[in-house]
Amino acid sequence: MRQVVILAGGKGSRLRERLGDLPKPLVDVCGAPLLERQMLLARRHDFGKVLLLVNHGAQHILDYCAERRNWGLEVECVDDGEPRGTAGATLAVFERLADEFLVMYGDTMLEVDLTRFYAHHAGDSEAAATLLVHPNDHPQDSDLVELDGEGRIAAFHPYPHDRSRYYPNLVNAALYWVRRQALHPWRTAQGPLDFGRDLFPSMLRAGLALRGYNSPEYIKDIGTPARLDRVCADLRSGRIERASLGRPQAMVFIDRDGTINHEVDHLRDPDRFELLPGVAEAIKRLNASDYRCCVVTNQPVVARGECSEEDLRRIHDKMETLLGRQGAFVDRIDYCPHHPDGGYPGERPELKVRCDCRKPETGMIDRAVRDFNGARARSWLIGDSSVDLETARRAGLKSILVETGYAGLDYRYWAAPHATVPDLGAAVLFILDTYPRLLAYCARLAEGIGQGAVVLVGGQARAGKSTFAGVLRDAILARGTGAVVVSIDRWLKSEPARAPGVLGRYDMVALQALVRALEDGGRRPNAIDLPGYHKLKRERIESVDAVPLASTDVILIEGTVALVLETRATTESHRFHVEIEEEARKERMLREYRQRGATEESALALYLARFGDEAPVIERLAMGAKKVTMLPIREPETVAPESRPERHDY
Repeated sequence: MRQVVILAGGKGSRLRERLGDLPKPLVDVCGAPLLERQMLLARRHDFGKVLLLVNHGAQHILDYCAERRNWGLEVECVDDGEPRGTAGATLAVFERLADEFLVMYGDTMLEVDLTRFYAHHAGDSEAAATLLVHPNDHPQDSDLVELDGEGRIAAFHPYPHDRSRYYPNLVNAALYWVRRQALHPWRTAQGPLDFGRDLFPSMLRAGLALRGYNSPEYIKDIGTPARLDRVCADLRSGRIERASLGRPQAMVFIDRDGTINHEVDHLRDPDRFELLPGVAEAIKRLNASDYRCCVVTNQPVVARGECSEEDLRRIHDKMETLLGRQGAFVDRIDYCPHHPDGGYPGERPELKVRCDCRKPETGMIDRAVRDFNGARARSWLIGDSSVDLETARRAGLKSILVETGYAGLDYRYWAAPHATVPDLGAAVLFILDTYPRLLAYCARLAEGIGQGAVVLVGGQARAGKSTFAGVLRDAILARGTGAVVVSIDRWLKSEPARAPGVLGRYDMVALQALVRALEDGGRRPNAIDLPGYHKLKRERIESVDAVPLASTDVILIEGTVALVLETRATTESHRFHVEIEEEARKERMLREYRQRGATEESALALYLARFGDEAPVIERLAMGAKKVTMLPIREPETVAPESRPERHDY
């Protein structure tokens, strides 16, 4: 039978206005005392015994437990007589402790999957204790915990910190699984003794193994009125309940180099690590949401012998410190140290292997999803390369391409993103604001789209066609119907083969033949081979990818001239024209040309030529199509759908 030790002896002096004469564990949290919420949590996770260590206001606690009939638990209250500190009070009841027990502080509101926590503790039979640790938004004034590569505690870093150093952002959350026998050498310790400040560092110095359990779950102290009010707000909003790893978690995976920090070829020196502008604010927005924020990064510099694991930890410590100074944190950092190819001076042969974690393999994603009970269908991957997009596709995540770093122009894979945006800040705004609103609109559109339908999505370049098509696909899939997006940009001709005009840039014969094949009912092919178009080489590449099809799948064909394609009268078809305000589209076009190496002058010339070439044709094609106006991604308070007849704005 599992035992929990609840340290319930606090006075709650700073909560006197809320408590009156009651002890701190009986403070009201949205209609129920904190102690009751802790007892019910323990009961949900099959704890049968509670050792309640009381002191101030002990009789109030005894009376309340009796009134609640101990919640059906075997409760033993012990008044230790005098303040001994958290560890001292526990050591004073050594003979009453189970072989393994959970320590819970009586002034913390928590929603933790205690069963999952125990499984992690039980997996290391040599650990004297396992501490729940997590990052926070103020590591610079917190006591920090450092884990080694095996998840064991390597060091404690008490506040204040050396400003010349960078530290990992992990704090002791004050929830522990402890093995009783490991406490034996400290049984007779004199004076007040605290777990975090005294006992655990002493155990580490004595050579005992302590394990860290990095969990993003909710655990906050209620020691001041302001903290109590924050906890109550989180409880009323449902945030606390949603935080438990017993519930599937939405996750955002973020690539590191070129997405979080400036791209540096094979970064190996912390001095060269620099956050990109706006990154901390973007991650801070994720922290305030229900998304778990995880970094996943390939680091072949380790296998190549160019950077040690210690150097890599220093780089990540710098990243966490810089983020923390701006009130942001990542819940988890995973990296792959492997590299499949040999021949580098100083390389490490044991790491020159093909593994399951080097992106686009999904090992890092899979482990994080397992550890955090991730919900893949609600999760995203943000990155700057085609490798990131392919990783997301294989892992079953939605993806966003940022135009920092490689900006997707590495052309190692051909997976398409849900959206292409300038930077991480815009990606987070898309996830938190634009996508939910656009999905709600597309859900209404999807109600009128039947199985096997062909949907044509046209509009000028960089107006948001692929984003709209991708979200409409998600809405159709949510209704239980298969859906596939095909971009006609794959059928762009190589530059020497082009004819004048926008239509002359595409292989229109092949595209019309594709439509005929896709609308041919039960004779639709089981798969189609897809070409690719290399923007830097301005070259068509045949058969780079394939997409499986079912006869009932909705086919969404998106591209600049998609609306010129014809469907048979017997085919259910839908036509959408996507537009965006011209200044926003212009900036997108100019940014893309600059990424391809154009000067400001030549980028503007290309934009003007494209506008004169495409705009009249696209406007004619838009006649008879449903218009959808995409709004630029802006700060949430400045984004508002604008009401116009016969169109909807997102």
